[in-house]
Amino acid sequence: MECSATKAGQPLDMVRWFRFSRVPYGTVYLMQSARDRRLFKVGFTKRKTIERRAELDRVAGDNMKIVATVSMPWGRACETDVLRRLRANPFRKRDRRGTEWFWLGKNENIDAIEKRLNRSADRIARRAKFQLSWPKAATVRRFRAHSGLKSTADDI
Repeated sequence: MECSATKAGQPLDMVRWFRFSRVPYGTVYLMQSARDRRLFKVGFTKRKTIERRAELDRVAGDNMKIVATVSMPWGRACETDVLRRLRANPFRKRDRRGTEWFWLGKNENIDAIEKRLNRSADRIARRAKFQLSWPKAATVRRFRAHSGLKSTADDI
């Protein structure tokens, strides 16, 4: 069965992520301020995370510590998912520095945010595999500052 409706020469019902040649690899990072442990940032970079941290230290005037990173295909989608879920909480306090900066709640710790990041990475990987857009031999690489490299294989 062929789809008769097209948009820019492509069928409208085509899977949106069905693109192997343009998979956006990148790293989603979670950083925490060394000055105030309640302040944290979730972001995305295609560069080395250490370079991004140095840039943030200069711009934000703070000493940021890398808490966790997740390197994967579709990293931008993972970051978007984490930020959307963080912003959905109407009681979460944001920082004046931008839309990716947040404050921890009274009964919240940075490990809870790291778990959200990891769950989001797993969710995006499952979705990309289901939509047949996960590259062959691609893995989700996770790094945690406290214990080093947790896993290099994608067990989803």
